[in-house]
Amino acid sequence: MITSPYVGGVFQYENLIAEAIWNNRDKYNMIMVCDNSYWINWCIERNVKFIEGKMGMYKGSIEFAKNHPYIAALYSSFFSPQIKKIKEEKIELLVYGQQGMFLASKLIKQLCPIHDLMHRYETRFMERQQSKEDNIFRCELQFVTTVMVDSQLGKSQVIESYLQKRKKRPFIQVLPYVVSEHITDSKEEPVQTPDKYIFYPAQFWQHKNHLNLLKAVGILKKDIPDIHLILVGSEKNALNTIKEYIKENEMESFVTIYNFVSEEKLIYLYRHAAAMVMPSYFGPTNIPPLEAMALGCPAAVSNNYAMGEQVGDAGLLFDPDSPKEIADCISKLWNDSRLRETMREKGYQQIAKWRPKDFEKRLIETIDITLGI
Repeated sequence: MITSPYVGGVFQYENLIAEAIWNNRDKYNMIMVCDNSYWINWCIERNVKFIEGKMGMYKGSIEFAKNHPYIAALYSSFFSPQIKKIKEEKIELLVYGQQGMFLASKLIKQLCPIHDLMHRYETRFMERQQSKEDNIFRCELQFVTTVMVDSQLGKSQVIESYLQKRKKRPFIQVLPYVVSEHITDSKEEPVQTPDKYIFYPAQFWQHKNHLNLLKAVGILKKDIPDIHLILVGSEKNALNTIKEYIKENEMESFVTIYNFVSEEKLIYLYRHAAAMVMPSYFGPTNIPPLEAMALGCPAAVSNNYAMGEQVGDAGLLFDPDSPKEIADCISKLWNDSRLRETMREKGYQQIAKWRPKDFEKRLIETIDITLGI
C-alpha cells in the first residue's frame, strides 16, 4: 500500500481492501507491502507482518515490458528484488490497491484495480497523460491475473480500450466502491461554517470542474443572497485559477476554501450541508456521492458515465458543462426542505443496496477465483 490520507479516493479504496483482507485473517496469511508511515502504523496496530518498499514496477521499465513482455518476465524472474522477496515469503498472490501497480512476472498471481480510463475518454485534461497511462495499462494487462473495476461501464471500457483483440484476457470483476463503516460510525469534528451551505470535496484538479460550480453560484447569488459554497481538497493544478476567478468576480463572501481536512471534519461538512454538488467530468463512478448518501447529505452530480447509475433516484443530475443546470439543481435543493429530506431517505436506501459486507464478500470471492480455490 503506497497512498496516504492526502490522496483521497484511492486511499479510501486501499483502506477498504486492506480491512477486508484483515477481516479474513483466519483464511489468509496477510503480509503488507507499504512505503509510508500510515500503512506501517496500520500494520503495527494489527500485528500484521509488513515489508517496507514498493512491489510495483518502476516507471522506466514500463515501456520495455510493454514491447517485450516475455523478456521482461524472464528478467524479472531471475533478477527482480521484489520476486526474490516474494519467493522468500512464499507469497501466492499480490493484491494491489492502486491502479498501475504490478510486476512484469508470471511467477506470481496479481489482482489489480483499474479505477478509470479517463486518460482515453477525457483527453482534454493535461493532468492525465495518455501515452504514459496507455503504456502502463497495456503492460499491466499482459501480466495481471485479475482486474477489478467499479462498474459494468468500467469493464466495457477496459475491454474496448485494450482487450478486444486479445484471445486470452485477465478475469475482470466488477467491484463497486462502497463507503467504509468507520466513516458512518466516526464522530464528527465541528468546522466553522455558515448556517447553510453547499459542499464539494475534491482535490483541485481541472477535471473536477470547480469553475462551472463557481459560475453556478454566481448565477444564484442575486436571487439567493446567502448562498455559500465550501470547497475542500488538496492543492492541485487548478487551485490558482479558482482563486483568481473568485477574486475577479467578487465572490469571496460566497465561497470558503479549505485544503485537506481530517476525516472527522469531512464528516461534519457532509452531515450539515444543504447538499453535496459534484460537477466532475471523470467517472465511471466516484466516492463522494456515496459518502454524501451514507451521511444523509442530498447529492447532485454530473450526468456523466455511470454516475447516474451510482446515485439512482437518490441524486439530482446535471450537465457538467452547463452552469445553469448546476444552478437549477442547487436552487431546488436550497429552497425545498421536503426535497432534501426525501433525498436523504432515498440516499440511505441506495446505500443499503451495496454495503461494506457485500464489497468484502465479493473481494474475497475474487481473491479465491484468482488463487483457483
